[in-house]
Amino acid sequence: LFEDNAEFGLGMRLALDAQRDLAQVLVRELRAEIGADLSTALLDAPQESEPEIREQRERVKQLKIILSGSSSHRAQQLLAVADSLVTRSVWIVGGDGWAYDIGYGGLDHVLASGRNVNILVLDTEVYSNTGGQASKSTQRGAVAKFAAAGKASGKKDLGMIAMAYGNVYVAQVAMGANPVQTVRTFKEAASWPGPSLIIAYSQCIAHGIDMATGMSHQRDAVKSGYLTLY
Repeated sequence: LFEDNAEFGLGMRLALDAQRDLAQVLVRELRAEIGADLSTALLDAPQESEPEIREQRERVKQLKIILSGSSSHRAQQLLAVADSLVTRSVWIVGGDGWAYDIGYGGLDHVLASGRNVNILVLDTEVYSNTGGQASKSTQRGAVAKFAAAGKASGKKDLGMIAMAYGNVYVAQVAMGANPVQTVRTFKEAASWPGPSLIIAYSQCIAHGIDMATGMSHQRDAVKSGYLTLY
């Protein structure tokens, strides 16, 4: 169920980290068989940029060729987890109904864990899945199901809550308003060695707009000051 989204993503991060740790231990054990230079590069080479990650993938290919010629149990064990030596980016993607409400407890737990996961919240400011109900993401005064006279309370500030931890990368984007800022934000979030949260404003049919012009609505929301990019 989607309320377990954040916990499931954290589980993937923990599993990948465990596989990476095992692979590194096996590389050290099989250093003589692999070769000193390749072993050192596999363990110590930086993976901060795309070119560096591509170089690591090439090293892993070399490693697999060496291991495929060995019948030892440890070599075959390393062959099974060799891909984990390449840095992997874990993304947890969900809507505002999950992030602000039904799955918030899990999301908060994952943010507080300090683990290197990236969270993308597609924020429509309304429960889209149930036909446009008011949610904690809905702005004050907005008319929606169960808020026919306008929502009485303000929008929950998920970004501010995440910032309070002090070690979380937090951003808000609107692709239709500023695609360059959006791309840069995703790159920064992926490179941050800890939790990251991107809140992406998303138009929805429940807004009562022509969805074919959704990107222009995002642009107008930012130009009017309704939405802040940061």
